[in-house]
Amino acid sequence: MSSTISARLNVDLLDAKYQQWLQDPRSVEGTWSMFFEGFELGTAQPKRVTPAAGIDNSRAVDSVGMSQQEMTFRANVTRMIETYRAIGHIGAHLDPLSPAPKDQSRLSLKEFGFTEADLNAEVETLYFNDGKRTKLREMVDRLRRTYCDLTGFEYMHILNFEVREWLRERIENRLDAPAPSTEIREQILRWVWEPECFEQFLHNTYKGQKRFSLEGGESAMVVLNAVLNDAPHYGIQDIVMGMAHRGRLSILVNFLQKPLKVLLHEFSPNFIPDLVAGDGDVKYHLGYQVNRQVGSKEVGVYLAPNPSHLEAVNPVVEGCARAKQRDIGDTGDREHVLPLLIHGDAAFAGQGIVAEVLNLSQLPGYRTGGTIHLIINNQIGFTTSPEDARSSAYATDVAKMIEAPVFHVNGEHPEEVHFVAKLALEFRQKFHRDVVIDMYCYRRHGHNETDEPSYTQPMIARLIRGKATVGTLYSEKLVKAGVISAGRSTSLLAEIKDHLQAEYQELRDMENTLSSVDLKKRVFAGSTAVFQPEYSHDPVPTGLSVETFRELGHKITDVPAGFRLHANVKRTVVDKRRAASENGGPFDWAHAEHLAFASLLIDGHPVRLSGQDVRRGTFSQRHACFYDSENRDRYFPLQNLSETQATFRVYNSLLSEAAVLGFDYGYSLMAPNMLILWEAQFGDFGNGAQVI
Repeated sequence: MSSTISARLNVDLLDAKYQQWLQDPRSVEGTWSMFFEGFELGTAQPKRVTPAAGIDNSRAVDSVGMSQQEMTFRANVTRMIETYRAIGHIGAHLDPLSPAPKDQSRLSLKEFGFTEADLNAEVETLYFNDGKRTKLREMVDRLRRTYCDLTGFEYMHILNFEVREWLRERIENRLDAPAPSTEIREQILRWVWEPECFEQFLHNTYKGQKRFSLEGGESAMVVLNAVLNDAPHYGIQDIVMGMAHRGRLSILVNFLQKPLKVLLHEFSPNFIPDLVAGDGDVKYHLGYQVNRQVGSKEVGVYLAPNPSHLEAVNPVVEGCARAKQRDIGDTGDREHVLPLLIHGDAAFAGQGIVAEVLNLSQLPGYRTGGTIHLIINNQIGFTTSPEDARSSAYATDVAKMIEAPVFHVNGEHPEEVHFVAKLALEFRQKFHRDVVIDMYCYRRHGHNETDEPSYTQPMIARLIRGKATVGTLYSEKLVKAGVISAGRSTSLLAEIKDHLQAEYQELRDMENTLSSVDLKKRVFAGSTAVFQPEYSHDPVPTGLSVETFRELGHKITDVPAGFRLHANVKRTVVDKRRAASENGGPFDWAHAEHLAFASLLIDGHPVRLSGQDVRRGTFSQRHACFYDSENRDRYFPLQNLSETQATFRVYNSLLSEAAVLGFDYGYSLMAPNMLILWEAQFGDFGNGAQVI
């Protein structure tokens, strides 16, 4: 290794900094201080000497001025801090259905070699709390309040030091941050009460109808609203969402602001008259799109429709987001369009497509700048308990494969949820990577409202029936703390309930007085639905002139000067295609495909092709990308047709069918004027994508 700085200068600088640190650890930069502290702990190990009879040398001073006892103590302090950071989450109170966990032996004083007598000892380390001198008792208390309270943080599996340190600073400095303002707390209360009132209203008004209630997981609305409120600050213009059934109706009304009359009308027994037995479960498969006003800015929110296939919507959402990013020129760090996926705990751990989509997150052809994943963790999958549903400690453990940080949070404490939502968004915007919020909650009813949970979980069902709602508990907390008055709390709740009743009564009056045609016109007046235009069968001219055909044939076989193309590729692809273009044939399939793509590109229609090994082609037939045989430089003929052509993108995908096809399908939904193609490597590989 060469350097323009002499080794002698490095040694002199190191020695000067070290002497300065010995005099006063705070007089040097934090990184230097931590280095020297770790250096002493790692190297100043005194030799083991058998003392003379009756002599205690445990505090004997070694060559750097620390006794063996002092060095052991400091090393134990450092080990304790690092252990709390790594596994403190095992001591956090995450489950609203269980009492706080007992003290964990792996986090006990004994585990770190401490006794009760050590708690009054003074400790100081740059590894924690900015090096402030404090008693060990206070340090342990701060570690427990940081890592073992109502939120558990998993981030020490992240290999990137910068990312890990950024998270550590925000997590450990949280205790010193001011509490949320009265205005924000009242907002949070409204956010949890809106879904609670809405679900109770549906339960009482449409008895026996399935709706896959959000009750027990109302704090999911805190995540969504916290992200939306901060979106303009980070320059986010659009949020693209995907989710399963659980809570969809509540999120449609309370977050996407789907007109309440439209949704209530969907509960009518014959909402779609042409279907036998009405609409069935269509209402909690539907998507929606809206522009939300946030301060002086507008943020578009799009919720993709969802099939019954769990997690299948995930790659579709990612593809939609990528297309939106392309549309607004957000193709660098991809900061302005945010994908947000809501999962169930059992499906996130159980469905293989989850891992496939996570694997897309940092790939050049599929990355979207990071996704916020929200797990509505009601700790059950239909009737199956976690111990029967996964082999991992957490439902989120699959996300560690891409080093995503995971924030486990008790959903019964909305302010905790609010904090992790804001942290997750800040992390995504900073590092453009996925982040997971694992919100522990419960399901107040069965899998749906016609299901009886006590058949299989009798004790849990009994416990849930006796629990106060999240909104009630949070309201009581705010009133007790003097943040809001009991009167204000009551009026806020009444306001939400009155709005629901007024909308319902207006719909009933319309149903009783209007014809079915006029009713639909009035009901859907506030809808953002766009109806499919009538398809035209008129022929479209697609031919090319001979001159254009021959010119494109030359362009797709041009090779830059000095580019060392493989001899076989030159002979069997370039020379053969050039001769066919000159002579009018013969044309093989891959050659014809290239000419078709080229004709679209020069007419201004972009093309995207992705799949396994599509650049070369499984049978060495395509060669959309030429490789220099000496240095592997790449050249794409279809990207070099003219200065005014549309873009051509060809991506080798990961070894996935379902996720990649889902991604490209989602892309096509948002880019109707672009040719989007997914290629199955072999015909039977298409079977792996059948769900999509």
